[in-house]
Amino acid sequence: MTKFTLKFILLVFFISSSLNAQDTIALKNGLVTGSTSKGNRSIIYTDPVFYNLITKKDYEPIETDSVGIGRQGEVERWEPLTVNEKGVFKTRKLRGGYLYVTYNSLISEIKILEISGHNEVFVNGIPRGGDVYNKHLTFHPVELLKGKNTFLVKGGRGEVFMQLLSIEKPIALLERDMTNPDFLTTENDTKTGSIRILNSTSKTLRNLRLVSEANGETLETNVSTIIPLSMRKVPYLVKDAYSKKDTVRVKIKLFEGLKLIDETSVLYHVRTPEERYTRTFISKIDGSVQYFSVKEGLIKPGDKPAMFLSLHGANVEAKNQAVQYKAKDWGHVIAPTNRRDYGFNWEDWGRWDAMEVQELAENMYGTDPNRTYLTGHSMGGHGTWHVGATFPSKWAAIVPMSGWYSLFSYANKEALENPTALENMFVRANHASHTLELSRNYLQQGVYIQHGDADDVVPVDQARFMRKHLAEFHPDFAYLEYEDKKHWFGIDFSSIFDYFKWHTIPNNDDVKTFEFRTASPGVSSESRYITLYQQEKLFEFSGVKVTQNVRNEKQIKNDVILRKRHISIETENLKKFKLDIKHTMASDTIEVMVDSVSFNNIASYKKDELWFEKENNTWVLTEKPTSSFEKNPLRYGNFKDAFKNNMVFVYGTKGTQEENQWAINKVRFDAETFYYRGNGSIDIISDKEFSLKKFKDRSVILYGNATTNAAWKLLLSESPVQVKRDEVKVGHKILKGNNYGTYLIYPRKDSKTASVAAISGTGIEGFKAMVPNKYFGSGTDIPDMMIFTPTIYQNGIESIKATGYFGNDWSLENGEIEWQDN
Repeated sequence: MTKFTLKFILLVFFISSSLNAQDTIALKNGLVTGSTSKGNRSIIYTDPVFYNLITKKDYEPIETDSVGIGRQGEVERWEPLTVNEKGVFKTRKLRGGYLYVTYNSLISEIKILEISGHNEVFVNGIPRGGDVYNKHLTFHPVELLKGKNTFLVKGGRGEVFMQLLSIEKPIALLERDMTNPDFLTTENDTKTGSIRILNSTSKTLRNLRLVSEANGETLETNVSTIIPLSMRKVPYLVKDAYSKKDTVRVKIKLFEGLKLIDETSVLYHVRTPEERYTRTFISKIDGSVQYFSVKEGLIKPGDKPAMFLSLHGANVEAKNQAVQYKAKDWGHVIAPTNRRDYGFNWEDWGRWDAMEVQELAENMYGTDPNRTYLTGHSMGGHGTWHVGATFPSKWAAIVPMSGWYSLFSYANKEALENPTALENMFVRANHASHTLELSRNYLQQGVYIQHGDADDVVPVDQARFMRKHLAEFHPDFAYLEYEDKKHWFGIDFSSIFDYFKWHTIPNNDDVKTFEFRTASPGVSSESRYITLYQQEKLFEFSGVKVTQNVRNEKQIKNDVILRKRHISIETENLKKFKLDIKHTMASDTIEVMVDSVSFNNIASYKKDELWFEKENNTWVLTEKPTSSFEKNPLRYGNFKDAFKNNMVFVYGTKGTQEENQWAINKVRFDAETFYYRGNGSIDIISDKEFSLKKFKDRSVILYGNATTNAAWKLLLSESPVQVKRDEVKVGHKILKGNNYGTYLIYPRKDSKTASVAAISGTGIEGFKAMVPNKYFGSGTDIPDMMIFTPTIYQNGIESIKATGYFGNDWSLENGEIEWQDN
C-alpha cells in the first residue's frame, strides 16, 4: 500500500474506483497525435513533437495543427481525446504518438503523478520516466505551478492512464516492486532485500536508515542519498534463521536520524532446498539488489553438479521460469532475470546479468564448468542464441526454444544497405547485436533448436532459417519442430536434458580446432586458451581460427613422452592477443604459426602465456601489456561501456540556473528509466560531493561540461574531446555555439577498470538535445564520441557533426573520427 492517500484495494489494469475522490485528480481530456517519428528503434531518429518541445519557447499543441506524416503516409494532426469508461486514454495513435493534457492548479504545490502506459512524460517541460509495459510502478513527485500545468506524454502501446494524487507522507516506503529473497529452512545467515523510498520533498535525503525485524533479530542498513522529487529502490539487510514456518513476517521501519518516518511489513516465503527458491545479490553493475531463482538438483553426495542456465521470455519472471522444471539428478537449474521481465532482450545489461549470475552460481553451488548448459524460451530463446554465440566456450550445449536469432531478424530493425562512412560508425557500435555474424562460434558447442510450427508470436521461420544456416557448417546440431504447437509448449523435456548429458566441454589439450569471433574485446574476449585484446579497426568483427596438432616424438626415461605441438592461428582484424599455454606439457616442443609467421621453440620462453602484436603488418612476440590505460577487455568503449562498475551519476552545479536545473532533471530522468528498465538503483551526487578517493574504481556518468560540472577537471581534463560553454573542441578542430550536444567516453586514469561517460553540451540548446535516453535500449549503442545539434530530431543523421572511435591509446591520432560538414 502506498503512503499517500491512494488506497490499493485491487490493482489489475489500473487503479480501482474505490479512491477518495477529494484526494485524486483525474486527468480526463487532452489532445492526441499519432506517431510521426522515424527510426524509433535506433539511437538516431526524428521526432517532430519533441523537436518542437525543445526549440519553441512554451510549446503548446493546438487542435487541428499538423505535426507531420504518419506511419501510413497520412498527415497527423492534434485532435481531442477523452478517457474511456475506465479512465484510460486509449487509441492506436498512442502507439508511439503523443498525448497533451493540461491542469490548472489553484496554488503551487507538490503532488504525485501516477501514470502508466507511456514511454516518458514531460511535466511542464521536465522529463520523467516511463512505464511502457503498464506495470503501474510510476509515481512521480512533481512540482505544480499556480495556474496552467502541462503534461506531454510519449505513448507506448496504445493506452495511457494518469492522475494526480495528494501526498499523505512526504517520505514514504512503497511496498510494490520489492526485490526480496526467500528464506531457506537450512540457512542461518543475513540476506538482502530491497524496497522503494519515495521522496516527495524538495530536499535531498541523506540521513535515512532502514531497520528490519525478522526471526527475533533486528538489522540496520544505512540508505544512500535520494535526490529531491524522486524515488529510489534501496537495499536492506534481513536475518534468516533456520525458519520452519511457511512464511515469516518481516517488519521494515524507515528512520530519518532518530525519527520514525514510515513503516511496513512483508511476508517472506520460507522454502526447502527441494522447492524452487530465490536468492538475491548486489550487482556489480550499479550496486542494486537483483535476484535469480534456483531449482536444485537431487545430487548424490560427492558428485559435482552441472548447471542449466535458463533464460526467461518477455513478461516472465525468473522465478516462474525456474518453477517449470522438475529436479534433475545431475545438475541445478539457475534462472537469471535479464534485470526485469522485459529487460534488455538478454543483450547489454541483460547479457551482463546472465553472466554475473552464471559466475555467482558456479561459485556458490560448485558446479562443473565443463558441464554448463544454456537454454531459454521466446525472448530467452533469443538470449540463448545471443549469449551462446557471445561466450561460446562457456557452454557445452545450448537449446534455443521459440526464439528469434537476432534483433535484426525479429524487431523490425533494418540493417543499413551501403551505409556511408559516418553511418557505418553506428553500425559498428551495434555489432554485438548482429548474432548471425558470430554464428561460427556455435561450432564450440552442441545446438538443439526447438520451435512450434504454429507459433503465432515468434514465426517458426526464425528456427528454420537457423536450421538451414547451421546445416552449412555445423556437424553437431539437432532440430525439433513441434507439429501444431504454438508459442508455448513447455520447456522441461527429457530430450533436452538427454542432449545436454551427451555434451561436455572438452579439455583444451583435446581440442584440435576451434573458431572464435567477437564484435569487440569489450563485449567478449576469451575463448579456450585465446584472449583477444585489441583490434586493428575498432568495433569491426575480430576473431581467430585455431588448429592444434600434437605428435609424440619419442619416449624417454620415467615414462616422459616428448611431444611436438603445432598451434596455427589465423586472425581477423586483430592488433594484439594472448595465447595461454598452461594446457601444454613442460616437455612439449611448441611451434606457433600466426597467419604466415612462425615462432619456434616457444617452450624456451618459460612462460604460461604468450603475447602477440601486429607491427608493420607482421606479427611479433611482445611483452604482457603493462599499461591498463589502453583499450583492453576490461574497458574498451563504446559509450554504453561506462554504464557498469557500480556506476555513479554526477550532475553539475556550476552553470547557470537553467543549466543546473537541466542537469538535475536529466540525471533524475536517467535514473528513473534505468530503474524501470533494469531494476536499477543509482547513486546520484552533485559535482561538489564527488571525489576520486570516495568513489574509487567506480564508473562515472557525468552530466554537464567543463564549465558547469566541477568533476570534469578531475575526470576528463586529458580527454581529446573538450566541451565547455559555447565550444566543443576535438583535437585542433573547434565548433562554436551553444547548440551542440555531445556523448563521450574516456577511461578514469586513476582506475584500471572504470570509465567516464559524459552527457554534455555547449549550452542550454545543446543540453536540451541530450534529454532522450535511447541508450537504455538494446541495439542502440553509440561510438566513443558523437557531436550533434537539436535538428537531429528534425533531419536525422544529417545533423551529426562528428562521431567515431578513439585509438587503442584513446587518442584521436590513432582513432577514426568521421566529420560531416553541412
